[in-house]
Amino acid sequence: MRVPGRLTGVPDPLRDLRALVETLPVPSAPPTYTQREAALGLALLDLSLRLEHVPRVAEHLTLIDRGHMTRSVSVDVDLHAITDAQRRRIAAPTEPGRHGTSLWIPVSRYSRSDLAPVVVKDSTGEVVPRFTHRDSDRVTAAAFVRLLAMLIDAHRDVTIRDTVVHKLRHTHQRSRWLVEAALAELVTAGSLPEAGVRTPLDYARPLPPSPGGGREADARAVRDLALAGLEELWPADGRNGIRLPFAHLLSLACSQYMLIVLLDAAQPRRFLMWDAPLLPGRRPRAPLQRIAQSVLPVNREFVVEYETAIPRSVGAYHLTVEVNEEVSVRRFVLSSDVDDDFVRALTEDVEMLAEANAGQAPHRKLLELELQGIASRLAEIGRRRLTDLTSYRHYVAERRAALPGAQPRSMSGDEVVAALGRGDCSVPVLAAFAAHYAADGMRHLARGPLAGAALPALAAGIRDYQLGHDITTDNDPREHGAHAHWRRPSVDLSPHSTQPVRAVAYLSLADEAPALIESITRMVAGLALVVLGIGTLLTGGLAWLWSAAITPHSVPEQADAVVAVLLLVPGLLIARLDLPGTNSVLGQLRQFQRSLAIASVAVTTGLAIAAGAVHTDRGITRAFQLGIAVLGLILLCCLVEFVARRARRRSPVPRSARLPRWLRGTQRRAYAPDAVFDARGEV
Repeated sequence: MRVPGRLTGVPDPLRDLRALVETLPVPSAPPTYTQREAALGLALLDLSLRLEHVPRVAEHLTLIDRGHMTRSVSVDVDLHAITDAQRRRIAAPTEPGRHGTSLWIPVSRYSRSDLAPVVVKDSTGEVVPRFTHRDSDRVTAAAFVRLLAMLIDAHRDVTIRDTVVHKLRHTHQRSRWLVEAALAELVTAGSLPEAGVRTPLDYARPLPPSPGGGREADARAVRDLALAGLEELWPADGRNGIRLPFAHLLSLACSQYMLIVLLDAAQPRRFLMWDAPLLPGRRPRAPLQRIAQSVLPVNREFVVEYETAIPRSVGAYHLTVEVNEEVSVRRFVLSSDVDDDFVRALTEDVEMLAEANAGQAPHRKLLELELQGIASRLAEIGRRRLTDLTSYRHYVAERRAALPGAQPRSMSGDEVVAALGRGDCSVPVLAAFAAHYAADGMRHLARGPLAGAALPALAAGIRDYQLGHDITTDNDPREHGAHAHWRRPSVDLSPHSTQPVRAVAYLSLADEAPALIESITRMVAGLALVVLGIGTLLTGGLAWLWSAAITPHSVPEQADAVVAVLLLVPGLLIARLDLPGTNSVLGQLRQFQRSLAIASVAVTTGLAIAAGAVHTDRGITRAFQLGIAVLGLILLCCLVEFVARRARRRSPVPRSARLPRWLRGTQRRAYAPDAVFDARGEV
């Protein structure tokens, strides 16, 4: 029985596992998986999660339109990073007549919702054999069945009689077989539907209890014991510390596919590349911002945020973005949380120290040792963020903009400690603290403000400024392209962390000069001159512009000629404008300019109708006065667009909530992006 399900990640895969235990038929035999399949599945899972054999990853993004993006991925593979024990497990069976050893190597993971096929090629352009999804699901299911057996054998209650775990291990095999079948089904079929979508369990009518027991009561007992075993192995409160890693591993297995290729062990270094499936984008809900961008006469940018996950073992990551040649990249910044685990541990240490010393006199020497340990780590973070801020200043300076506070003032040691005690963990303060700490000027921290009630404010400042996020700027000289080279720090501050590094690329696109607004301004000015000339010829002077008097005999004798001029001239001018489709990025950037062009043509069309249908001097005069006033307003909007374009171009820091606060400041308002592309499920 196969349960249909959605193919995206779920918050709690154990909920799906319990639903499958309630839904699947009770098996009469255990799943048939060999030890070879279980060992291969565990080895592939381990390699795909760590990717220690992939020292370099490069992604090339191409923005097709406002909602779709193509991705080309290339990786360097170093088989020397794979141990001999892992090689024995992932070795492929040798074909008859072939010498050498081939290895199944996972090089990436991608979402199950991506249905397009992936073709992997090497540096010579040859197609590399891949592991099929059917075989991958089978060995993964075998790995989880083996992992379940290991967890049961290692449980503290496995040797105690009449416990749930002891029954699963020794006496009630069918309940364990049911859990194993549910694990295999969840890995093979993917996640169950979200809330609100019916599952097969919703269509099952519960049977009335049988008076004499029977098969129904036996099946119910098997399911109840299986559910009790799940609760004992992975309790809902996570008290045994196993729920979180197992649930995370199960969530990855049922929401992602492993991209596994067959490589020759005789060639330890390989270069592989493939085109990833098309990546769709989503638009955050910001109705007021959308209306303002469409209606108000302000220059806008098309902001794209690309989210991805970088394996922590990767030493270098290249991200290249390419857009339409008519679109210019105004800002491109890559931010990652490579130091977030280290900063989180630092914040927790500061909070624990504040709680330990609250309401009692601390031991001066012990407090000094604790503060010195915190100070050394805080100084290291300050040095790293100062390096990032300096590189960002150079990047902004190349684009003729100035970063606020570009001239930092020198601070004494007491001023630095006082600022940290207030929760001011900005980069200039941390840089000054690192300088004083390196000069051995922070010997007696236990005697200063940090020894008292300032520790909670310091912890809040470290957390609020998001000091664990770094910044990598664009180094591509092209106007329609961008490139960021992220490198893992030489000294890893979180050496024991195996979680991937979360990275967000901020891309702001603009319609730089020569832009459409310049052509529209000339067009509106030309139409205003045409209307002004016709009105002057009809009234015999320029007094009609401001005078309330009506000039007699201002109705045109040849109205057809006036109508022809008012219709043909705007048509010829607007035909020479480049008005792209609304679904493209350029169309989104030129949305307001298109509205101005259409409004100017609508004004001249209305004047043409008035010239042909109105036969009174007052009506003609008032129509031309209204038309020239509207054209003047449109021309004013064009001028405001130029001013706003200049101000936006000189804006130094992007107002994005995904960039760290130490860069954009705590008082700057963040705006929602126009499109978000999430590739975090694809590593």
